[in-house]
Amino acid sequence: MVQSKATARGLRLRVLGPFEVETAAGPVDVGGRQRALLASLAFSANQVVPLWKLIAHVWDEESPLDVRNGLQTLVSRLRRSLGAEVIETTEGGYLLRATATELDLLGLRELVESAAVAAREGDTGREYASLASAVRLWRGDPLEDVASPGLRAEAGPQVAELWFAARERMLDVDLERGHGQEVIADLRDLTARHPLRESLWARLMLALHRSGRRAEALDAYRQVTGLVREQLGLDVGRAVADLHQAILLDDETLVAGQPARAQVPRQLPGDVRGFVGRCDEMAGLDRLVSGADGQPVVISAVDGAAGIGKTSLAVHWAHQVVPRFPDGQLYLNLRGYGPSVPVDPADALDVLLRSLGVSPERVPADVEERAALWRTESAARGMLVVLDNARDSAQVRPLLPGGGSVVVTSRRKLRGLSAREGARHITLGLLSPAEGLELFTDQVGRDRVAAEPHAAAAIVELCARLPLALRLAADHAARHPEWPLSSLRDELADQRGLEVLSVDDDRDSDLRSLFDWSYDALDAQAAAVFDVLGLFPGDSVGRHAVAALAGIPPAAAGAALGRLAEVSMLQQRLPDRFELHDLLRQYARDKAAVLPGATAAVERLAAHYAHTAERAREQLSGLPHRMPLPVAGPGVPVVDFADHHSAVAWFDREIDTIARLVLGADEHGLHAQAAALFQLSWHYLNLRGYWQRIVDMGEAAVLSATATGDRFLQGKCLNGASTGYGRAADRDKQITYCRAALEIFRELGDLAEQGTALLNLGSALNWLCLFDEAVEPLREAVRLYESVGDDLSAAMALNNLADTFVGLGRYEEASGPAQRALDTFRDGTEPSRIAAGLETIAAVQAGSGDHRSAAATYREAVDLVEELHVTRLAVPLRVGLGHALLADGDVDQARRVWREAYDRCLHDGDETVAAEIRALLSAHG
Repeated sequence: MVQSKATARGLRLRVLGPFEVETAAGPVDVGGRQRALLASLAFSANQVVPLWKLIAHVWDEESPLDVRNGLQTLVSRLRRSLGAEVIETTEGGYLLRATATELDLLGLRELVESAAVAAREGDTGREYASLASAVRLWRGDPLEDVASPGLRAEAGPQVAELWFAARERMLDVDLERGHGQEVIADLRDLTARHPLRESLWARLMLALHRSGRRAEALDAYRQVTGLVREQLGLDVGRAVADLHQAILLDDETLVAGQPARAQVPRQLPGDVRGFVGRCDEMAGLDRLVSGADGQPVVISAVDGAAGIGKTSLAVHWAHQVVPRFPDGQLYLNLRGYGPSVPVDPADALDVLLRSLGVSPERVPADVEERAALWRTESAARGMLVVLDNARDSAQVRPLLPGGGSVVVTSRRKLRGLSAREGARHITLGLLSPAEGLELFTDQVGRDRVAAEPHAAAAIVELCARLPLALRLAADHAARHPEWPLSSLRDELADQRGLEVLSVDDDRDSDLRSLFDWSYDALDAQAAAVFDVLGLFPGDSVGRHAVAALAGIPPAAAGAALGRLAEVSMLQQRLPDRFELHDLLRQYARDKAAVLPGATAAVERLAAHYAHTAERAREQLSGLPHRMPLPVAGPGVPVVDFADHHSAVAWFDREIDTIARLVLGADEHGLHAQAAALFQLSWHYLNLRGYWQRIVDMGEAAVLSATATGDRFLQGKCLNGASTGYGRAADRDKQITYCRAALEIFRELGDLAEQGTALLNLGSALNWLCLFDEAVEPLREAVRLYESVGDDLSAAMALNNLADTFVGLGRYEEASGPAQRALDTFRDGTEPSRIAAGLETIAAVQAGSGDHRSAAATYREAVDLVEELHVTRLAVPLRVGLGHALLADGDVDQARRVWREAYDRCLHDGDETVAAEIRALLSAHG
């Protein structure tokens, strides 16, 4: 047998008790955060652990400034201690490579699985031996000496439950063999250490009863009843109560050595090879079953889209918990979605009853009588029932057993079961990028992925991180080992994913067929709404946009979207926000390609966004937009906004889609609409500081405006785009665009727009520190604005002129324009401008030596930008505030606000400014 490199080094990790590490050289002392990191990796061995989870496990809420570097340092130290090959770096996280001989936790899992295989084969002796070996690996509470509360809370109960399942199954085998007397001492010890685990008390009661100690068995019942009532305020579960009643009646079925039931069904399909991820969902299933206390548990919605891995999760988890269900595991495909007719509940009940050995002549004809008999037969059995691919709650309800646990999978959210039967929902999403890459790598081979890591990562994304799609892509690659992965990437990228991922000989594994079966089950309006989603350019859509595309009222669109989400043809993450994954989007585009009226639908969509952006802009700006916007036609819903906050929130949700409409104007010839839409979105983009997006959208808008031949529109777009170039560090381009816009508006005789071009030109010169050259353009901008009665724009030019004087060190000269500008902003209808005015006033105060007043002004500005979502000023204002506080002698407060600014930079991905602030923090530490 080939040994891993870790084995060759003699690596041994023991986590099932006190934390111990050994290599061939002897014990290794791994403590502190290194221990927490290694423990986190060990409890998810051979799976990628995301960086965010490792950081949470290692530092909890006390992460350092540069937490990623800190994590890399810890990994490097562990590699030096254990071997460089033990911990692998992956995209998005780290992975610990280990085998069952190297890591006792893997040994426990492997032995429990071996026991389950032996149980399925009827080999009780081999089952017991495997369980005994598994139990012996336990040396005490895991993670007790690991300083990671998060990891303890997350992983500790799962591992403990696995050990309990093995130990309890051993006790069951002993009891079945008539060894009740021998296990009483062990059970008394276990119940003393785990007094609220009712399953242990039940076994103690049974062992005492079978040993002829009936009074002690009844006394044990009184003990557990008192404990549960005193500590939890509850009655004991049904399993313990039923056993108590059976002991009182001296039920003969409790006697050891009774003939075994006719058959113990073991119907689970084979376990899933290469199963990855889904740790939270697996843990959720564990918690639900662990908390059952003998009650039937219905876990519906393991729900999610076609190909998301619902069946894989249910089957894989079921294999892990076989020891908990000694009376068998039933599996039934209800064929709710597929080429066949869904299984009738009466037929399903017939299959389930026969699986329990009920003779055909005892099966009633009436479906309700069958359901009653099924509940009776299953009531006293510790069984797991997996009902796969359910159509709806009505199909499932008659199949719910009288005891044990049941897992239901469905593309539909089975809300009826949760409302009436208390079902719990577990909705599956797409795999993370790291999990998707791990699944693909497991199928294709590490050498091929290592040779083309970027192509492999692209394939994962092109498969939408959908497990079935990844397996099909991996199969495609495996069938052509001589082909580079880049060829598969290129095929998928060429919008041919559904063709490449097709399977001719197995419709159950063919993605297009799976999507077809879901689509065919839709009502007419839901199907029509799904079709037009193929025309939608964005990722996240709401009812108003869909109403525009489909030409129906928003209420009807919202209802149809809800029905699509119910059957997992869409995912709803937030109220009125729905998403398609990439492969379903491709499927929708195929539908839309043959849709009559597609051009009119997109025109309605563009009109909806333009008119709604106009309404949102009214809440952000006190200036008229002057865009040539036609009246919204029939079938074009327009959203109104109550205030500034709701307008910003709408733009936050929709800006990605707006950007794609502007950038994709050529596709549908919507040039005038695209140029207008950019201009109507500019105030929001400036508010948020989305400079690169202003550049990208502005360039497209300039081209669109040029295509229309509208010189006014072209000049407006040049002015708008120039501001983005100014902040995106291309000042020359900004100046070129300002001068081009100025030339157009002089040609048109438009004084107000000339003022805007000069205002932007002065701002560009300020950024280049050409303050002397900026004075005249800004003074001219003030004069032009005042000549047309535009006081707000004149104040903006005055504020920039004050900035110019600050740059020249002429603080007294700056004070007057700055104060006039701020007074106008305070009296105006565009409150976000007040923050810019306050920033200038604070700079004047600081330059004049009044640092305490500057700090107060900066604080007022910071509070205002948070209230009004003026993201672009959040960091520079805090940097300025920190300098004012430092100059006033308050180093601690300066560091605090700089740290806030630093965190904002990290959140926004601005590494350049983050480095500057880090230098400030280091210099004044």
